[in-house]
Amino acid sequence: MEPEKELRREKVFVPTHLTVSEIKELYDIKRRTASNAKKRGYFVKNYLSKQVIIDRTDFKPGYAYSVAKKVFNKSFARNPYAVNIKEDMVQEAAVRLFELSGKVKENANEKFGEFYGNFWVAHNAMLAYLKTWIRQTQYSVELQDEIHPMMTNGNRKWSPEFGWIYC
Repeated sequence: MEPEKELRREKVFVPTHLTVSEIKELYDIKRRTASNAKKRGYFVKNYLSKQVIIDRTDFKPGYAYSVAKKVFNKSFARNPYAVNIKEDMVQEAAVRLFELSGKVKENANEKFGEFYGNFWVAHNAMLAYLKTWIRQTQYSVELQDEIHPMMTNGNRKWSPEFGWIYC
């Protein structure tokens, strides 16, 4: 089994004297990205891909699931849509905690420790999963009766504060 390739984002500063075409060829990026890099003076490498920085030495799966369950109970337990997919959200958070185990450890300091970083990694993973799930199942005919009982033919929007809003 080959080791996982580490994906990190990094800021790359671009010399101002280069043209957009030269920047595009030199850094092997798209024309639009090269144009923005010339204006800003930099671009972020691997911006659109998920970061993966794994540290297998100190990763404990039991601890990851414990943090994920705490995050769910604190942030998502009152959301009826999240309760239906609790196991999937906890699993998604545990996977993301594994993927970013090295980054959380290296960014921890006295003020914001590892638990703080793990909490927010799990929270963001769960929130992204929930938003994606809602968007994908919003118009599913099979789930209308079970999960979206108040569905009407009007326009609907999801609000984190109020749930489904009918416009």
